[in-house]
Amino acid sequence: MNATLLHVPPGSLIDGWQVSKPLGDGGFAFVFLGEKNGRHRAIKVAQHRESSGDPKQTHERTLRELTALLMLDHPHIVRPQGYGVAESGNLYLALDYVDGWTLAEWAERKHPTVREVLGVFEKIAGALSYMHGRGILHRDLKLSNVLIRKSDGEPVIIDFSCATYTLAEDLTDGGLPPGTDRYRAPEQFKFLREHRDEHRARYAFQVADEIFAVGVMLHELLTDPRPTEFRPRFDLNSPALPPPPPRLVNARVPAALSDLVENILARDPKGRPVDTEALRRELADLRAERSAEYDVPVHPPAEQRHGRPTPAALEMPSTPQSPKRHVALMERPPRAARWLAGLACIGALVMAAALWHSSGSAPGGPAGSRDAAAPRPPPATTHSAPPKPPPPAMTPASPSSVAIPGPAIAAAPKEGSALKTSAPAASPPGRAPRMPKKSVAAVECASLSLVAALAAGCPGAQIRPESFTCPVGAEEAMREQLHWRDGDRFHLQFDDRQAGFAEVWFTAGAEVVGVVPKGISSPRQLAVAPVGTRFYGKAYYLSDKMGRADGPALIIRYDRVKLPGQEEYPICFVHEGTAVAFKDGKVKAVNRGSGTVVDRWP
Repeated sequence: MNATLLHVPPGSLIDGWQVSKPLGDGGFAFVFLGEKNGRHRAIKVAQHRESSGDPKQTHERTLRELTALLMLDHPHIVRPQGYGVAESGNLYLALDYVDGWTLAEWAERKHPTVREVLGVFEKIAGALSYMHGRGILHRDLKLSNVLIRKSDGEPVIIDFSCATYTLAEDLTDGGLPPGTDRYRAPEQFKFLREHRDEHRARYAFQVADEIFAVGVMLHELLTDPRPTEFRPRFDLNSPALPPPPPRLVNARVPAALSDLVENILARDPKGRPVDTEALRRELADLRAERSAEYDVPVHPPAEQRHGRPTPAALEMPSTPQSPKRHVALMERPPRAARWLAGLACIGALVMAAALWHSSGSAPGGPAGSRDAAAPRPPPATTHSAPPKPPPPAMTPASPSSVAIPGPAIAAAPKEGSALKTSAPAASPPGRAPRMPKKSVAAVECASLSLVAALAAGCPGAQIRPESFTCPVGAEEAMREQLHWRDGDRFHLQFDDRQAGFAEVWFTAGAEVVGVVPKGISSPRQLAVAPVGTRFYGKAYYLSDKMGRADGPALIIRYDRVKLPGQEEYPICFVHEGTAVAFKDGKVKAVNRGSGTVVDRWP
């Protein structure tokens, strides 16, 4: 099918269904709201994208989705209402139209209590138990694939594009089944590492993988007040660091629920609930708790409307921990201690950045030195040593220092803080004089890491890329494993979640996932970065006022790569291209082009 289906205008017909509006799109289909004979349905038209990594199986996946749905009949699972062939020759499914919010949107708009969240996840687990009892696995559970119907508040699981069932034919060429990497269980990546030389090795997706995805969804809703925002987040399936206990991030989460989420996200599948029915029962038991702490909103509504939350897994509790929590921390010292130590290290790094901005030079060592020896931190806090000279937008207005209360990467300053002061005030002896609001904000922004500055809404802090050297092990990996050379240029689609060859918006400072599309003719690239290769990095903006002579630019720094069927490697790969526009922290540019293998930038 032509990519023009992306822009099907209202009133167009798809096999007699009149299109009202687009509802969404994914790697294998586009979805529209269709009307025929007074009936409204979600019309899901099969569509292959170069970024899907599955070039020959689009229609087969649509038929598999239909087969799986025909075997199911559950109030919390979307139902098929028909199928056919569009004018383009592509298959389509007619599905129930669910007028609702995604789980993330529901959490932000309805401000649910802990008990209400548990009620929704209890029903999701019940639907999964029913599904698994019929030998069907969804394999792409995530916040956007569960809708909360507006009319009655009931959850509905949608999008079975990646689903499979007992004895179904294998449609995937790679080692892992289709799905969303953030929601994959850690054992999937372990499988890739252990079988990287076995081209025919295929991971057998299990119920335990589905349970882990439910844990990621639940963890995100409990810890992130604004889950719809597109910004860097900590990988909950990171092999290096287990997820933070939800109660450590959000003090409103009851201790028993925090413990359950930790079990669901256990690195060892044997530590998770044995099946989705057991998970449903645990959720039901917690929902039945009589404690008043289950009847308060998971996040303060005002914070969800107007707050600038710190990214999930980095925000410390906004209220003092109860004695019960202290006991819980003592009962689980290894996991909590690792997280507290990690947060302390991050705080130390941020304070070092504050000192650097105050003095105008990098702490510890000569100018221009970089810290390349430390292990790679969680993605949500990854940033390079500050460049010299410092970015103009982040330079403090004066050398006066500001004490930042609590962890250096905590949420934005609260009302009533020094930021509310409009004029300098007398200070006790030995303290720096209080500065006006704008000066304090400038210094606080200057002292924050990129991610924390994004969360605090610091103007300009998120748009300028810092100088950087290769991640630890990147030079060896590019030379020995990938056989890349300094200066190699590869063609790719910069963000596979958006249309290729189109002008699209990139969120400055946010993560992007690039992909090598079909149609590459360079023998060199096909040999060392073939079709389907995925690049992981972040987008930035560089204006002519920041030293860019050729006008504003989109900068994308990729620091990880994954070739089809291989494990992930650290890299240094940069795209620098012309930006069309910049507005509200977003950069508009063409979503396709080339990048270069480098050893540092600029």
